Amino acid sequence: MKKLKKHSPLLILGLFFLGICMRMPITAIPSVIKDIAQTFNVETTSLGILTTIPLLCFGLLSSVVSALAQKIGNELTIELAMILMFIGSYLRILNFSSLMIGTILVGAAITCINVLLPAIISDKLPNQIGSVTGMYNVAMTLFAAIGAYAITPITHATSWQTAVIIISIVALIAAIIWVPNLRYNQRATKESSSTERGTNMWKNANAWWLLLFFGGQCFVFYSIVAWLPTIAMDAGLSSDNASLVAGLLQLLSMPFAFVIPVIATKMKNRQPIMLFAGIISLIGTGMMFFPVNSLVYYIFVALFLGAGTTTTFVLAMTLFGLKTKSSADTRNLSGMVQSVGYLISALGPIVVGNLYSQTHNWFASLIVIAIAAIFFTVCGVIAERKQFV
Repeated sequence: MKKLKKHSPLLILGLFFLGICMRMPITAIPSVIKDIAQTFNVETTSLGILTTIPLLCFGLLSSVVSALAQKIGNELTIELAMILMFIGSYLRILNFSSLMIGTILVGAAITCINVLLPAIISDKLPNQIGSVTGMYNVAMTLFAAIGAYAITPITHATSWQTAVIIISIVALIAAIIWVPNLRYNQRATKESSSTERGTNMWKNANAWWLLLFFGGQCFVFYSIVAWLPTIAMDAGLSSDNASLVAGLLQLLSMPFAFVIPVIATKMKNRQPIMLFAGIISLIGTGMMFFPVNSLVYYIFVALFLGAGTTTTFVLAMTLFGLKTKSSADTRNLSGMVQSVGYLISALGPIVVGNLYSQTHNWFASLIVIAIAAIFFTVCGVIAERKQFV
């Protein structure tokens, strides 16, 4: 039973704003990629790395974040991350070099949020893990979509730099709102017990099954995000309708982003949720084998894929708290799982895209996505054999 600790009255509001900042600084950029390329006089294709850099940061820095937070505390690490996000986001408007450096800083900042939010919720709000996790997942999903859509009209009315400055200001607001939480910051010391420092999750077999589950679902998700619009257009949809389908992939998943964490906290065994997510992801993937030139058809594809991938992601984020007995273990599990998991996910768009370029059709690519969906389902079911890692 996790001990209930004091926290700032602004903790939940702060978590909500962190949720807003978890994806929006990344998802907004692809919509104005051509404008950015024109401003800096570079090829548009050379900016594809802007979506890869954050994933690499998630993978390479997750364990580093866990170790850093152990030394200086979760709340302080988050505060520094938000300041870093503000600086990094603003740097992106200056020149091409600062665009790359700023993207790395933004990726590093989001890594801190990814790793530490489950630990903070587990530590300060152990009786509200499901509802609070659902809240910040909804904020993440909603504002990821809003950012992707709103940046275009803002850019048309002003400039893409103005839009990025607005995103930077949101990060600064989140940093300000988070300040009261620093009063409740705690860090491990040399005299801390092993419980406070946490256990080594790299030696835990069940943690590895959870890692493979997370990595597999991320592989599927980022492959879908990268290539669903192109698949839809190859089936005959217009570029506008394909963009609409891409947006609906996130918007239609919002109910699952909130409901799944709440349901998961009430279940001792979440294997039925694992199976539901896997099956519905496979249905959505299977539908893409048939090039049906219908917007309605692809709206259902977006619904099934959005529901499946969102269910697995928010379930994983919830399980970090539910499968551990201390906030230190939550932080260590979160860092371990996300470090390798996001490196696996970075392969998804590359593998799927290369298979398409070699075969000139989507069959082999969709087979790989289907296999990944089966893989993460099996790993998730195995991970749920034990209540705790």
